Amino acid sequence: MNTDVTDNHVAVGADFSRIFEPKDFLAMINIPDEALCVLRAHLILEEFLNLWSGKVTGTEDLYAGGFVAFKTKLIISKNLGLSNELFIIIDKINEIRNRFSHRKGHVLEASMLESLKTKIDLAVPEAPVLKCEEFSLWAGGRNQHGKPAQITHEWKGADTRIRFLIIFMAFMLKFTHWIQGAFNARGISYEIAAVPAQSSK
Repeated sequence: MNTDVTDNHVAVGADFSRIFEPKDFLAMINIPDEALCVLRAHLILEEFLNLWSGKVTGTEDLYAGGFVAFKTKLIISKNLGLSNELFIIIDKINEIRNRFSHRKGHVLEASMLESLKTKIDLAVPEAPVLKCEEFSLWAGGRNQHGKPAQITHEWKGADTRIRFLIIFMAFMLKFTHWIQGAFNARGISYEIAAVPAQSSK
């Protein structure tokens, strides 16, 4: 089963396929629990911070040998050249994750998602990514009976969990676009290979 953007492409391969795995996003679509969805997103972001810091410093595993908090990794990533607009967005996602960790019964807040959506829509304007409300996710594969099945998620009518996932996917596309450009500018060999997506339209 794959996850794709219906109008263009989302799937990426080459070196990035090691941390940008479709199965992670498929799990996020299928998990009904908001907290687990946010946690998976947070873990994926942490892998990207590890990648950025490691590649920029030429260190295989910069954070080996002990626990390093996510916020510390984020600050180090900014000190190593991560853009301020990306820093702010990732910090907001970290805040959402922390609220689930420290507040029993916490649920995703529509106002926080709206604020995050606005920031992501404005970020990395050169990236060819739709605005969040125009963005849709498609998942296709086989159901429990082995028959072909597919589902499309769009902003309109979606619950807060799916809206968070749409926002997150849009951001990851912008983040990958930015990070590839930054690697190229620094002469760092690390390739994102775009894989054309099957349209559900």
